[in-house]
Amino acid sequence: MVACYRGFGSIVALLSRCPFLDVNQQDKEGDTALMLAAQAGHVPLVSLLLNYYSGLDLERRDQRGLTALMKAAVRDRSECVAALLMAGADLTAVDPVRGKTALEWAVLTDSFDTVRRIRQLRRRPQAEQLSQHYQPEWPALPGLVAQAQAQVAPSLLERLQATLSLPFAQSPQEGGVLDHLVTITTSLASPFLTTACHTLCPDRPPALGTRSKSVPELPAGARAQACRASQAGPSCLAIPGAPDAEEESGEGGWVCTEPGEDGLGWTGSR
Repeated sequence: MVACYRGFGSIVALLSRCPFLDVNQQDKEGDTALMLAAQAGHVPLVSLLLNYYSGLDLERRDQRGLTALMKAAVRDRSECVAALLMAGADLTAVDPVRGKTALEWAVLTDSFDTVRRIRQLRRRPQAEQLSQHYQPEWPALPGLVAQAQAQVAPSLLERLQATLSLPFAQSPQEGGVLDHLVTITTSLASPFLTTACHTLCPDRPPALGTRSKSVPELPAGARAQACRASQAGPSCLAIPGAPDAEEESGEGGWVCTEPGEDGLGWTGSR
């Protein structure tokens, strides 16, 4: 808890290997490590807890009945709120005292960044670029090209107004060229990711309100799914980088048993 509150990421990453650690333990005020990291605005630590600590309870409440999502919304920690929502936090949950959701708490406490972020996630509730079926083509490009080709040259008055007007910094347009650039560079089709990453769940991209498995839980599920899919084949497939788990049985077949004692490798029986 102290490491999450202070932002000591290396310590939190090291403690994720401890099998005797209770990540949902609460202090005298009912705060958990996730609550402390979320309300402090430590986005890397929140992502670390969500992705590498199995059994993390997102809906655990403190003594006032507030969840980690509500506490982050009250403090206007918009990126922490987004991480919690995409990890499966319940946006419709209400506190027992005031009966308000995280969005209503954000409005009540003037957390405008959090309100805008939640509304953006509601409009685009799924990270489609993290699916193998995502098409990197920009849908708005043909229309913009046709509009530019049909546009007439600006008049002298319009040029003068554009020259004398003061430029103001604007946020990137949602669905615009910068938004599309970020999407395709972070997609599975991007050469930056396809050469270095291998997804274990390509058909289940992160979605709003959907609880995804943690990183320690993914390899075991992938191995089990590969074994079920290849029972009729000559071998039991494993994910890339996993130890070889194939052994020939006495009848000429192949046997895939339960995980070994370390919980990582698979053992076979002859």
